[in-house]
Amino acid sequence: MSTQKIRLVVALAAASTAAYPASLEGPRMGMVFDSSTRAIRPILGIPGAAILGAPLKTTLDLRSVSISPQQDFALAAEGEHNELVVLRFEHAPMTSTVVQGAHHGPDQMVFSPGGRVAAVHYKDGNRIQVFGGLPASPKVLDELYLSPGASPTALAVGDDNTVLAGVGNSVYWVTHSGEVPMLKGVGNVSAITLATARLALVADAGANQIHRLQRLTTALETDILAGPAQGIAAPVAVAISSDSRRAFVANGKSGMVAILDLQGKAPVRKIACGCKLTGLDRLDGDNLFRLTEPSNKPMWVLEASAKETRVVFVPADLARSSPK
Repeated sequence: MSTQKIRLVVALAAASTAAYPASLEGPRMGMVFDSSTRAIRPILGIPGAAILGAPLKTTLDLRSVSISPQQDFALAAEGEHNELVVLRFEHAPMTSTVVQGAHHGPDQMVFSPGGRVAAVHYKDGNRIQVFGGLPASPKVLDELYLSPGASPTALAVGDDNTVLAGVGNSVYWVTHSGEVPMLKGVGNVSAITLATARLALVADAGANQIHRLQRLTTALETDILAGPAQGIAAPVAVAISSDSRRAFVANGKSGMVAILDLQGKAPVRKIACGCKLTGLDRLDGDNLFRLTEPSNKPMWVLEASAKETRVVFVPADLARSSPK
């Protein structure tokens, strides 16, 4: 680590112990929900020189949280009734707004690529609500139902409100008319990413494959983008680059991230993390993804910008890892 970056980390460490400022200024990679403390924390700094900041102040009892890919707000289940609220991060303390018309007790919450549409699945009633107007004016856009007992293992929503769900060995386009099969014969649908209605990727943790779905709502085309020969091994997450030219696959078995050229011109690139990968959660930056959850171990981040591709870490929370 360079001297300049060391100075930045020291400065950030000092700042993180102070009261949180009235506005979120300075370099910041995004936000993360620490489930062990039920708190949202900023990731202060830049890739390679960052720390976890102090938890954002709130009186809310946060049960589960999903943060927008733009890192400016989150959806959360709050309180003993798991009421759905929108949390906004522009100022401290963060503000919260109850989502009118939302059911209580969400089980899955996912965002569209643009972050202004969200889909929420509830096991109770096996229904999916689609929300728009985020974050300023949240409202229910749609309510869809899955067949009884068909609980999804993966869920995705597009900026155009298209909803895909992985159920059993199939992927469905969920509509008011029912579930329209998009892909069958999948071993285990572990993740879905939906860039647009023209492109989606499906991770199959059973067969160690990545399926590509194109022209979803018109003339559907499917193919296998990658498999074991390309380093796919128990994939836990898949994401598409901001320019839709590359795909990133987090492989749970190998602890490696496979980078695939969606145009088929470049060979697969494999980046070792040396960690237990849990996801590809987009942060605030050029193809910047969080690979692991906050814990008493370093939190790992993939930086896949135009300039360089690398895996860097955010140091462990010293307060948490220190012996009591």
